[in-house]
Amino acid sequence: MEDRMAAPPGAKPRRKIFYGWWIVAAGAALNALAGGTYWNGFSVYFLPVTRDLGLSRTATSFAYGMARLEGGFEGPAAGYLVDRLGPRTIIAFGGVLAGIGFILLARTHSFTMFLVVYLGVLSMGMNGGFNHGVMAAVNQWFIRRKGMAMSIVSLGQSIGGAAITPAVAAIVLTLGWRSAAVISGVAILVVVVPLSFVVRRSPESVGLLPDGDEAPAIAHRGLAATRPLRFSRHITTVDFTAREAFKTRTYWFLAMGMGLRIAAHSGVFVHLVPLMVWKGQSEATGAFVVAFVSMISIPLRILLGWAGDKWNKQKVVGITMFLSASSLVILLASGGALWQLLFFASFFAFAEGVTGMSWSLVGDFFGRTSFATLRGGITMVYSLLSTITPVFAGWVFDTTDSYTIALIPILGIYLTAGLLFWTLPKPKLPRRAADPATVGAATG
Repeated sequence: MEDRMAAPPGAKPRRKIFYGWWIVAAGAALNALAGGTYWNGFSVYFLPVTRDLGLSRTATSFAYGMARLEGGFEGPAAGYLVDRLGPRTIIAFGGVLAGIGFILLARTHSFTMFLVVYLGVLSMGMNGGFNHGVMAAVNQWFIRRKGMAMSIVSLGQSIGGAAITPAVAAIVLTLGWRSAAVISGVAILVVVVPLSFVVRRSPESVGLLPDGDEAPAIAHRGLAATRPLRFSRHITTVDFTAREAFKTRTYWFLAMGMGLRIAAHSGVFVHLVPLMVWKGQSEATGAFVVAFVSMISIPLRILLGWAGDKWNKQKVVGITMFLSASSLVILLASGGALWQLLFFASFFAFAEGVTGMSWSLVGDFFGRTSFATLRGGITMVYSLLSTITPVFAGWVFDTTDSYTIALIPILGIYLTAGLLFWTLPKPKLPRRAADPATVGAATG
């Protein structure tokens, strides 16, 4: 984490923070803003937008589902552009687009225009700049500490949910959702572009090495290790090309596991405030539960990131999926008392807390060179799946006045995702890298 600086003879060497951690800090701040206003914030907007535009819950859920689908089609192209142009450009462009999108959203007065702005401007900016750009930058700067670094970046989303989402909720409940959208857009425009200048393409571009290691610590052959990089500091990385990764069953198992994980989480989180109202609580209490999930996930992200770098990441992710499934059992069985709902939220937070660490599996398995492109492919898979669950939950409530029938299959999706991660195979090395020297160095 630290680099030694030259010091006079006899003096104690001074240290400075590895620049990669500044990129992590900038990424966390960006995710806090995006998480508080958009990812977590949508649940706060759900009922006010539904009432204001005269929509059913199915229609409002459809908007969110289409945003996920749009992100899926955008993912491969955005990933390719990040790998070619660098993350800074995509982060800045995405931030400007997202800020303008929020401001334009406040000017919509029909469901059609709401969809046009939400999908064509706001979601495009968020998916490109915040989703792909930030994680790709962190993947370039870290190998051994990748799980922790990505967990800290994703921690920003929880901080945003705990600190910014309640502020957004207060504005929505007092001034209306349109005022909240304008304020959110202005805040994004003011913050994102300056923070994007902190991001650099790679450590090598500024004369450093990943993780802040000195030259002997890493022997980079342009090819990612096929097991978690946890015990050896003498790492030979193997960067798969996108084509090589696409040919492995590991990539598609991982894509399906990520898709099911995010689909289940989206199906619940989009309706989190309506779920609390269904259980007899107020919208304000529902917004508090949204913030509570984010608060609980803050220490979980750090704990899970540390655990993933020390132990088997696939197993750690699998366990969190089983815990998230148990949260839905608690919710279904609860009578609506606040303490029961907070108990549910504590277990549900595991699904959010594992986000960054689960994405680090892409880098662990396939390296640094094509990370954004490979992440974009996975985005297409999870976007297709997570389009369905929120709409399904909204349709179930509209037709039965209850979420029960929707939560049971989502519980099953969590269990299936857990099994996929638990049994996830490691990829075979590409033929060009399959020699004993490379494998031995890679596995320590």
